[in-house]
Amino acid sequence: MANGDPARQAEIFERLVRRLKAAGAAAAAITSMGGHFCVRELEAISPLPILDAIPGIDAALGRLGVKRLGILGTRTVMESRLYGGVRAAEIVAPAGEAMEEVHSAYVEMANAGRVTERQRHIFFRAGHELRRQHDVEAILLGGTDLFLAFAGETPGFRVIDCAELHVDAIFARSTAA
Repeated sequence: MANGDPARQAEIFERLVRRLKAAGAAAAAITSMGGHFCVRELEAISPLPILDAIPGIDAALGRLGVKRLGILGTRTVMESRLYGGVRAAEIVAPAGEAMEEVHSAYVEMANAGRVTERQRHIFFRAGHELRRQHDVEAILLGGTDLFLAFAGETPGFRVIDCAELHVDAIFARSTAA
């Protein structure tokens, strides 16, 4: 993702999907929101159906009835507003220095596997700024690891976690007969 090469990442994922198929899997999912940057390329070469999170997130947002959301995540996720795949709601990202702060804090947190109070403060402040400046109804957690900062916390704004929506969609698909 950092190199902007979705075809190369899709090739790496494709090898892993082949292993899943050999083990008996009927479908595969990219479990990282950031990893969805190459979902179209992977779908084109995958030996299994790919459970793309973005359509499920879009459908869930439609059911929730939210019309304007802020988003937090990596720079790629924020700049693309979740890869342009959400039609049910307008997505607003932090701008300028705030986007860079959120991106840097997110990458540091994801690499460490834990959140610091400084990082949590950056995410919460960005959420509050999006609410104040853009009148968003909720903040969309567009990064799989953001639960580290938000689980058990009361940030003072509504939070919708993309990873939770994706897990729900994977569960629904796996239990459909």
